[in-house]
Amino acid sequence: MTSPEAVEGSASTPGAVLAALANGIIPADARDGGAASVDAGARLAGRMDLGVNQALYVQGIATARAAAQRKFGRGVSELSAQEIDELLDVLRDEAPTFCKQLRMDVSALYMSDEAVWRRIGFPGPSSRSGGHVDFDQPQTAKADRIKEE
Repeated sequence: MTSPEAVEGSASTPGAVLAALANGIIPADARDGGAASVDAGARLAGRMDLGVNQALYVQGIATARAAAQRKFGRGVSELSAQEIDELLDVLRDEAPTFCKQLRMDVSALYMSDEAVWRRIGFPGPSSRSGGHVDFDQPQTAKADRIKEE
C-alpha cells in the first residue's frame, strides 16, 4: 500500500497540509487573510518539529491525507475551500482529538496577533497599561465603532 505522503507528493509538506486545514478553520475574508495572515501552517509545523503535540499532529495529518485521497482523490493542499470544509467535517468524526487541538492552536495563533487585535477593537493586554480600569463594563463603544467602519 502506498503511503499518504507518497500519494500526496513531496510538495505537500506537513506545513502545507496544516496551512490548508488552518485556512479552513479561519478562512480569509474581505477584512483579513484569516489563518494565512498569521502563517498558521508553518508555525504549527515548526511547533510540531519541536515536539509539541507531535504524535497527535503526525497522526492527524496522516488521517487528513488519507481522508482527502479517499473522498476527493487529491492531496489536502490541492482541495478547494468547500472541500477543505468537508474534510474538516470528516476529521471531526475520524480524528476528534486532532481536530479539537488544531482548532484551538489555530485560534490561539490568530487571536494572539496584534493586527487581529486592532481589527476586532481589542486594546491589547492590560499588563501594558496596569490594567483596564473599565474591565467590568460592557465594551459596546468599541464594538459600535468597528461596526461603523
